[in-house]
Amino acid sequence: MCWGWVHPGLLVMNSANTMSDWRKQRLIQFLGVGVLNTLVGYGIYAALVSIDIPYLLALLSATIAGVIFNYFSFGRMVFKARGGWFVFRKFVAAYAVVYVINAALLSILTEGAYLNVYLAQGVCILPSVAMSWLLMNYWVYRIGL
Repeated sequence: MCWGWVHPGLLVMNSANTMSDWRKQRLIQFLGVGVLNTLVGYGIYAALVSIDIPYLLALLSATIAGVIFNYFSFGRMVFKARGGWFVFRKFVAAYAVVYVINAALLSILTEGAYLNVYLAQGVCILPSVAMSWLLMNYWVYRIGL
């Protein structure tokens, strides 16, 4: 939060800097909670692949489990919202978009670049996180731009 002087002895908040600080704080919280969410999602994916579940089915299963876990962790810890069914539907739609992009990239990396499915999904994490942040921050839990 940024404070400025307007009169000797009187401090006021600078609203432009406050909004910027608020966005930075939200991003930091998103990344912190996202580490936990990523570990859960990747753990489910890796466990399923290790028992010979096809990698795209493992990704779908991990995504479905992740939607439920992530809805509560992001919604309550990062965005301070509960939202009800309307927000939950948007959350599911956002994760459907992330899944489609992740699945396409995962297929390209495993079948085109011949990476193993564990490493390929590791590479997919960064674009998935970026897409999730954009969708969560600017659409699902939008609180003004």
